[in-house]
Amino acid sequence: MKILVISGFLGAGKTTFIKELIRRTGKNVVVMENEYGEVNLDSQEISQTSDVNILEFAEGCICCSMKDSFASSLLTISSSLDPEYLVVEPTGIGKLSSILATAQKYEYERISLLRPVTIVTPQSFYRYRREHPDIYLDQIENSWRIVFSKGENESADVLEKIAAEIRRLNPRAEIVCRHYTQQDDAWWNGLLEEEYAAECSTRNTPAESAGRASKIHECTFAKARLRNPAELIVLLEDVIRGGLGDISRAKGVLQCGGEWLRFDAADSRYCVTGAEGYAQETQCVFIGRTVKRRTLFDRLNAEPHDTVKV
Repeated sequence: MKILVISGFLGAGKTTFIKELIRRTGKNVVVMENEYGEVNLDSQEISQTSDVNILEFAEGCICCSMKDSFASSLLTISSSLDPEYLVVEPTGIGKLSSILATAQKYEYERISLLRPVTIVTPQSFYRYRREHPDIYLDQIENSWRIVFSKGENESADVLEKIAAEIRRLNPRAEIVCRHYTQQDDAWWNGLLEEEYAAECSTRNTPAESAGRASKIHECTFAKARLRNPAELIVLLEDVIRGGLGDISRAKGVLQCGGEWLRFDAADSRYCVTGAEGYAQETQCVFIGRTVKRRTLFDRLNAEPHDTVKV
């Protein structure tokens, strides 16, 4: 079993990248989804487009609080499912160095680690490097491939400038500036072939982030509802403009009037789609440095017994 870790900060687009990986390679893949909180929509998204086994880890991070469970799961998956590949999608606030170190301890003739990939959104690079250096720089410094996502509207000069910054942080990494869907099949298959060399070691987070551990807050709702889709649009506009706190990621499924909608907000963007294929039950999560819980509670018409977790 070969293990490929797809890292990236909150809302970077890891799940979309994994869907494309499965589509382009057609390999026998098991996907391990690790969500920091209670809401896990990513596994539902992958299952809609591909027939793969998806294992979910929620309520913790496989780089720290669930490290032991992650390690034992690697052995269980290898012995029981015996897939050719295991694709691991850690939570966006997980440290790549810790995940790689755990996986390396369990490498043997039946389990090997592939070179990890980190998804980066160019428009958020400077913000997240400044606000969450301990996590963000760790994901970049310990990767072997840095893949840009959501950079279609950025100029070539901006992309190259950010690529140069990343090169300074991690000279060994391959940096893919153009959209990954334009990569050829050989590149995609290479992701599942190049092993993480035994002599490779994880790198410590740079000194510039020392003493600046990220503080991430999460707020989830299980009984929220809105009167119509317009209310959801206004809410998401407030999310990306900072009116509801310094929120890095918001996503969920909820009822707006007579229809169920799915929403996703990150990197100053949001989208709203129909919730076909998703369980028709309310699942909403807001994650960031600060979250205005009381305001969200009121705006979402939440019930008193809703889950509000920080």
